Formats: sequence, C-alpha cells, structure tokens
Amino acid sequence: MFKIKEVYDRLELVTDPEIDRPLPELGFIEDVEINGKSVMVGFRLPTYWCSPNFAFIMAEDIRDEVSELPWVTQVEINLIEHSESEKVNRGVNSFYSFEEMFSDKTDGTGLNELRHIFKVKAFYGRQERLLRYLLKNDRSKEDILELTKQTLIPFTRNDRTLEELMKSYLNIREKLNLDNSKTVKLITDEFGKPLTIEQFNDHLLHARRSRLTMEFNGHYCQTLLQTRYSLS
Repeated sequence: MFKIKEVYDRLELVTDPEIDRPLPELGFIEDVEINGKSVMVGFRLPTYWCSPNFAFIMAEDIRDEVSELPWVTQVEINLIEHSESEKVNRGVNSFYSFEEMFSDKTDGTGLNELRHIFKVKAFYGRQERLLRYLLKNDRSKEDILELTKQTLIPFTRNDRTLEELMKSYLNIREKLNLDNSKTVKLITDEFGKPLTIEQFNDHLLHARRSRLTMEFNGHYCQTLLQTRYSLS
C-alpha cells in the first residue's frame, strides 16, 4: 500500500503539457500495478485521436518520474484505447525517441521545442496565479516587483496557499533554467528579465490569458474524458 502511494506521489509531478495539471487530478491514470520492483502504469486520454506527441510526452514523463523511486528497476507504460497506443507504448518502453517512432510527424527537431513552449505557458499561468493572490491580499504592484525568494518566504510560513503558489512557480522557473537565488527578483518574463512598473499591467494581462486558456482546455478535456468513459 505504501509503495502505491509513492508511485502516485510521483505521478502527481506529471502534468498534461497543454493544461499544466497533474494526470491523477485530471483522471488520466487508469491503474497502477506493482510486481516486486516493477511498476506498470496504465493511462488514458480524453479522445481516441489525442495528438500522439502529447501522449508521448506524458508517457515519457510517467516513465521517468516513477523510475526515480529508489526501489523501482523497471517501469512499463500502457497507454490504452488510443489510435497510436501500440507505437507510443513500444517506443517509450523501449526508450526509442519520438522521431524514431513517428518520423512522419516530426521535422527532426524532436519534442524539445514543443516541451519548451508548454513550459513557457505553464510559467505564465503559474505566475499569474501568484500575482493575482498577492494583489488580492493588498500587495502593491511596486512591492510585488521587488519581491525575491528571500523576502517572500517569511510570508509563506502562516499562509499555506501562498506557500503552494510560490513552490509551484519556483518549480517552473527551475524547469526553464531561470535563476531562483534568494536575492533575485521573482517576477520576470520567461527569459528572467525583471519587469518595470510600466510593463506590469500588459504583462499581467498576457499571463492571465495563458492561465484562462489552460483552464478552458482542462475543463474541455475533463468533459470529454467523462463523456467517453461515462464517469460521474
């Protein structure tokens, strides 16, 4: 039972790249089976025709995250009821690249560029949630733009919501290789450049659009999944 929880804790770190929400939360994880040091993870997507590159990214991320558990020596991925299930499963389980399995669906650059695009969208979505919370709690724009990890951490000690928002935001900054040093300004663009007060409103609007788009896509995908599998 404890090992199952460990696997699901790792799966919570795997997000739908387009929606930036954990797969278990979305209902995409079908089942987990443990046999000694081997783990099989079955997952499903909202439609039979979901883009194979999205499916491949999620399958790779599931494999890599679960493999981080010290007691796991083998991870088997089982994408079910998808038009490309066989190729995705074979490719990910045999450590083939997306280009090797889907040469007709790539220009040779692989999935790195697509992954980066999704990370940038997640960056703005997570940043907007943090900004919205800070503004709601009467932080001035000038104060927000001066925030560093060092100055914000003390306020998270008695504020669980702020702590989670900051942790999520710092996580995506790390994935974009942005500086998370204690004295570096937290609110930047995707390249790590701090904002000016004149840029704040337009930047916030752009970030809000990113967040709303992801939330809409998330609601749409969950509705499709519920309809497809008759979930209550």
